[in-house]
Amino acid sequence: MYEAFDAFLAVDTWHTGHPSDGERFYKVLHEVVQKPGFNPDQMGQHMREKLGVSMDDEDHPFNSAIDRYVAAAWAVKEYLQANSL
Repeated sequence: MYEAFDAFLAVDTWHTGHPSDGERFYKVLHEVVQKPGFNPDQMGQHMREKLGVSMDDEDHPFNSAIDRYVAAAWAVKEYLQANSL
């Protein structure tokens, strides 16, 4: 299911925090966030594997962007669960 994010990651600006990138991320997240077994941490791991970025490379600019998207995915997932949506 995490392959749904591959097209998002293929856009050169995905990590810049540009509003259009956030919009694209949330559109993909909407497709998968309520699927059984969806885990934002696993989403982040998939992103790192797809991009060839190690979690240990804290200075890599993609790591902080992935961390932001993982946190956003957790927030959405927890909101939906708390509101039974």
